[in-house]
Amino acid sequence: MSYEVCNTINTIDGFIWEKLEGAVYVVEHNEMLKAYCPSKNKLGKNVCLSYGEMISSSVLLFLKWLETRYNYEDDLKNDKLAEYAILWLSYKLNKDPQDGIITLNDFYTKHIENNVKYNDKITNSSKTYKDIINKKQNLMNMNINDISQFYDAFKSLCSMYNELGDENPNCGKCSQKADEFVNKYDELNEDSNITGNNSYKKILTTLFDDYGNLK
Repeated sequence: MSYEVCNTINTIDGFIWEKLEGAVYVVEHNEMLKAYCPSKNKLGKNVCLSYGEMISSSVLLFLKWLETRYNYEDDLKNDKLAEYAILWLSYKLNKDPQDGIITLNDFYTKHIENNVKYNDKITNSSKTYKDIINKKQNLMNMNINDISQFYDAFKSLCSMYNELGDENPNCGKCSQKADEFVNKYDELNEDSNITGNNSYKKILTTLFDDYGNLK
């Protein structure tokens, strides 16, 4: 975990929002996502036609933003980075469920597998962005609702990293977020459905290790 990862997640999380138009809520996105949208309009320009395409583009932007400060040749770090991207992805999909998308594999098949932009080579690396996501194939058949349970712990952890990355960190806020993380961690660690699943247990261990790195 690093300040850069958490700051990037926090920034991208604000790139998609709902806006009330009349009696209907519509989903809009930051202009920066357009470069990574997979569809084209009549003028041949990139456009995201659905919430799913916006989320897929956000994950790609997350990986691209970090390529200048992250060593994508480090497989151990790639594992963690893919887990963080998947946690955020699961949170967004659980927050706004999409028809026909129950597992991450459903989303992967519809919005990542055939998205040619994920096949771009990473700068100074032999890998593609799809290679990073493919590192976590063991999570693809997991229910989105199950994986999203980890997001509260991840969010509290990121809040600590972001706070400590500021020039004048608020120690009281860090302490509060630390308590929130520990409480959520204990809750997850006492759930046999999580500790009895190797993939879920791996995510929990990753989060706890990154919490330990702050001490």
